[in-house]
Amino acid sequence: MLGGLRPHLREITTAVARPIARTGIRPNMLSFLAVPLAAGAGLLELHRHFLPALLLAALALSIDLIDGRVAEIQGRRTLFGNYFETLVDRMVDLLLVAPLVMHYPVASILALSLSMLVSYAKPRVGLVIITDNRDWPALGERPERVGLLLGGLLLSSLGVRVHGMDALEACLWITVAITLIGTVQRIVYARQLIDEAEREGTVLPYLLEGRER
Repeated sequence: MLGGLRPHLREITTAVARPIARTGIRPNMLSFLAVPLAAGAGLLELHRHFLPALLLAALALSIDLIDGRVAEIQGRRTLFGNYFETLVDRMVDLLLVAPLVMHYPVASILALSLSMLVSYAKPRVGLVIITDNRDWPALGERPERVGLLLGGLLLSSLGVRVHGMDALEACLWITVAITLIGTVQRIVYARQLIDEAEREGTVLPYLLEGRER
């Protein structure tokens, strides 16, 4: 959903990426810089320093918007780079949410678990059929999740409470709800794609023999 805004940010991200690209930093190294930034944000979250945590988290997450542009400008786009970037995204998500388990254990564990599940539901289909990075109809995509996290950090730093709980905890529960719905949506959509592939005979060859279901 919110991920569809990324193409409209292209001009801005390209303008930011150009001076970074001129430094000569390799795109994979730029991607990885998000990890220590997210770790720093997580450490601040442990001590409930939510405003500085917000700033570091926003910086870590912004790298995901520009590393691809840097690779493009430098002529260093690679398939491995695309793969590595997605792994870094998962590391960043983990580092930003896991420390909150100390403050909001149930909401944080469920939000983190369902976030990983809704993310996994999409690429796992690639082990069954030939697919691409099309936009799947689902709630709880990464831009929505990180938007809720950043909003929660900001509101909690201001002392805002929602129905007796910290705003950050409320945002975690919203994340739980939308990722649960999104996971179900992606399972349904995956079933449609797999059924379509079976009808058209485009299931991956290694699965065609000895199928039980």
